[in-house]
Amino acid sequence: MSEPGRPLWSGRFSAPPAPEAWALGRSLEFDVRLAPQDVRVSIVHVLGLRDAGLLTAEEAETLERTLREVGEEIASGRLVLDPADEDVHSAIERAVTLRLGDLGAKLHAGRSRNDLVVTDLRLWLLEASGRIEEGIVRLVRSLVRHAREHAETVMPGTTHGRPAQPVTLGHHLLAHAWALARDLDRLRGWAGRTSVSALGAGALATSTLRLDPGAAARRLGFKDRFANSIDAISDRDFAQEFLADAAILGTHLSRLAADLVRWSEEALGWVEIDDAYATGSSMMPHKRNPDVGELVRAKAGRLTGHVVALSSTLQGLPLGYHRDLQEDKEPLFDAADTLEVVLAALAGCVETARFRPELMRRAARHPDLYATDLAEALVVAGTPFREAHRLVGELIARLEAEGRSLRDLSEREWAELGLPQGEELLDPDRAVRARGVSGGPSPASVLGQIETLERMLAARDGVSGGR
Repeated sequence: MSEPGRPLWSGRFSAPPAPEAWALGRSLEFDVRLAPQDVRVSIVHVLGLRDAGLLTAEEAETLERTLREVGEEIASGRLVLDPADEDVHSAIERAVTLRLGDLGAKLHAGRSRNDLVVTDLRLWLLEASGRIEEGIVRLVRSLVRHAREHAETVMPGTTHGRPAQPVTLGHHLLAHAWALARDLDRLRGWAGRTSVSALGAGALATSTLRLDPGAAARRLGFKDRFANSIDAISDRDFAQEFLADAAILGTHLSRLAADLVRWSEEALGWVEIDDAYATGSSMMPHKRNPDVGELVRAKAGRLTGHVVALSSTLQGLPLGYHRDLQEDKEPLFDAADTLEVVLAALAGCVETARFRPELMRRAARHPDLYATDLAEALVVAGTPFREAHRLVGELIARLEAEGRSLRDLSEREWAELGLPQGEELLDPDRAVRARGVSGGPSPASVLGQIETLERMLAARDGVSGGR
């Protein structure tokens, strides 16, 4: 049994670690949040030891009860952690051993912190991803609700930040919803690949004890067990993939936030951010700043930094466990925490946002938005597109030089273009209705997209409810 105040692995060493080396390697301050998962995995390991005939039923019951007590004391803050504990796994094992003596010392038979930590981390991430998915769903539902309300609200669509073609607000909001739907799909695929237990892989080469990794995986709720013990303890592709998915999701959230910030500018005034999601200035009494949107926008860089950091740590590592792998947890914990906070704040901001259709409609009367409609009308009349493109471009340049726009053309000028009803082409409602192809901005298309998204969310709820 390890002496109090010394690491669990100190038997081979004649001197304790140097304080600075201990400080560098100690991870208990951040990995203590794995305690619930570590207790759960340890209980399953106890059952495996019992099934292998290495513990009696009574011993297994005592160990399970004590593990639960230790877990509850850590969660409540009642358990004082020993300075000699370098990580949560050591802390829990020591606490059990101090209470049960030689019986507690049997707990770690046939396992290593190598297979224990990766199993704990997979469980923690799977639980965190479930909460993140719920946050995404909430945000998608808020976008869908606004899109249904604004299926006919015309607004300028832009490329390069400049007027391009008329769209509807519903269509624009659903563009964000579709991106988030792909994030849900990515997380679902990631979860399937991550739901693999490493328990039983040991330090590297399993164990000579008669433990059953498959039974352990089933008891923990994993879909599968490891196929190769070296791979099980060496690889962190599930962590790297989670961070990559988190970075993509963060990018999508930042783009939605950027639209809200831009639309709320006084020069546009297309949306009003609720006071609960705006802040004031310490000096300027009049300010209402869209800080939620700005912070969401900035968090994307933080999330991208995490995937770069872990990828840089993992590249070039030989197989087998290396202490470098300890660097996986902090970026994972921070990424999950960041996404949960960001999703909740952004969903609340979107839910309470007040859009201003009249200002969007006014902006949608910008004549340049209809230049493509004119060119396509000429195509329908028989003009080759490239020629139509040139004619409309030259017309707009001439009108601009004259201080006029397409809206200033007379009936005679429209007729000379070969478009006697050309003025009708400048109508915003006609323009979006004409784009009736599935996936386009027309009201009918927007409602169709909403139905598809709602079916996807309902199917997801059905799957989640069945788990």
